[in-house]
Amino acid sequence: MKKYFICVLLVMIIFFISGCNNSKNELTAENIKKLELTGNLVTYQAYYHNVIEYDKPVGAGITHLLEKERKLFAEYTGTIRLGINLSKVKIEMKKNSINVFIPKTKIIGEPNVNKDDFDANNFIESKDSWINSNPITADDSASAFDKAQKEMKEVAMNDEELLSQAQQRAKILIEEKIIQLSSLNRKDLNIVWEYEQ
Repeated sequence: MKKYFICVLLVMIIFFISGCNNSKNELTAENIKKLELTGNLVTYQAYYHNVIEYDKPVGAGITHLLEKERKLFAEYTGTIRLGINLSKVKIEMKKNSINVFIPKTKIIGEPNVNKDDFDANNFIESKDSWINSNPITADDSASAFDKAQKEMKEVAMNDEELLSQAQQRAKILIEEKIIQLSSLNRKDLNIVWEYEQ
């Protein structure tokens, strides 16, 4: 399966909620608490291009006598968004260090599979019986679409590299906001990162 990845940093706006005042930025416990938000942070969007195989069984009953089991193949594309739940991010100040816990990456929303790829005209179908046909219906198309969404979720949640990259991008965004809140540069900060596995 061929995968294309693109970074989605659309939610940077969330991090700018933390107050715009004229006072000097200081790294205080109060400012750190501003980073603990709710909602989801989308850090990665993966593109998929795949072929799905769907089996259409023979119907039951006498009217389906001499029908033939059919196979249908559909080439499809889709995207899936990955990120973290911000309410599970924990940030604590301890003396001269900042401890940050980043939760496990999860799928945000449903996969976005291109429905046009599941049009009956786009299917590659096995031969039908010439005696009693077993046509591919709209229900078969919907079932194939559902199967494609499920497969995309399973592939994404089993791709450790993809999940790790999405988690690392969340770390980068949080780190940038911590630096923005402080007058310190990156070298002067002591940030201890902990990742949920």
